[in-house]
Amino acid sequence: MAIKVIATDMDGTFLNAQNDYNRERFARIFDTLQEKGIRFVSISGNQYYQIKSFFPDLEDKITFVSENGAYFVENAHFLKSHRLPDETVRVVLDYLTEAHLDHELVLCGEKSAYILVKSDQKTKDLFAIYYHHLKEVASFESLPDDYFMKFSFNTPEEQTYAIIDELNKRLGNTVTAVTSGHGNIDVISKGVHKGSAMAYLLDKWGLSGDNLLAFGDGGNDIEMLRMAKYSYVMANGSDDVKEVAKFQAPSHNADGVLEVIEHYLTF
Repeated sequence: MAIKVIATDMDGTFLNAQNDYNRERFARIFDTLQEKGIRFVSISGNQYYQIKSFFPDLEDKITFVSENGAYFVENAHFLKSHRLPDETVRVVLDYLTEAHLDHELVLCGEKSAYILVKSDQKTKDLFAIYYHHLKEVASFESLPDDYFMKFSFNTPEEQTYAIIDELNKRLGNTVTAVTSGHGNIDVISKGVHKGSAMAYLLDKWGLSGDNLLAFGDGGNDIEMLRMAKYSYVMANGSDDVKEVAKFQAPSHNADGVLEVIEHYLTF
């Protein structure tokens, strides 16, 4: 079989609406993947500590790519990260503060993610789902002692693309803004995304996009899907992603990723 790597987004793709997956079904599939020497990559805009929590007994057998392609861990070993210069972090923070978006913001570092004390509890609780290491800070005037890779913040869903356009216009020389869906925007180093992350891993493993089966549902999955020979958008995915992917998988609530993987494993 030409497929040597399976890469899947998590929220809205691998995970169902209850933020879980069919663990017994996946365990059977994963055993077969191991037997066939097929690598499994969990790739997400979320924090590494959150993603690996979904695979408590398998973290030494899985490659994790977090923060939309900025942080890599392979088989429980750190590979690399893409760090934002402090001056870039300051420029973005100042813009988000001026735009009154800082109260909906998480600054994502390697040790932890950081949120303002003044953010309302609903926002804190929401981000805590995706960032298991999350610290409250009084302000961002002095940066925490960490290396930073990404900003993530929430906006009214109908304003998402207008805000992305404005951010890319103002800040696009060093960073780029993308949406992960549902009004959430990530700001990350320019050229860093799930596509560049998978290109790095495939090259490291001596493989190409012809060997990649990839799944996604949101705008931050597009670059990855474009490079994969076997690219699937979920039935619940956004229209722009459906225009890019070659195939469509059943909904995330119908074990769509597992259904498709099982189909290929029968060949």
